[in-house]
Amino acid sequence: MKDFLEECIADRDFFENDSDDEQKILSKALSRVLPKIIENELTPRQSICLRLFYVHGKTQTEIARELKLSQPTVSRHINTARAIVNKILGYCLYSVKKANEQWLKIE
Repeated sequence: MKDFLEECIADRDFFENDSDDEQKILSKALSRVLPKIIENELTPRQSICLRLFYVHGKTQTEIARELKLSQPTVSRHINTARAIVNKILGYCLYSVKKANEQWLKIE
């Protein structure tokens, strides 16, 4: 499975490498839906671990210390959250691509 989350967060320009309108549409769609996925589809622990890891750049060991969890527990939270986010982002990207294809046919 493609790791949309990793690519999205690690490379803010992931979808901006190409000036194609479709890529810009995908980028905007992802930037709008990702916070909603994190807020509504993850447990509070998964959300916190994911944000600390990706947004704040903390290691799993640092997160474990901060949250008073074991490092393997933090790892499980991050991996589960990543799987959930990637699954939903995959569906979102598919939907946006299909809608964009239909829109382009109409023009």
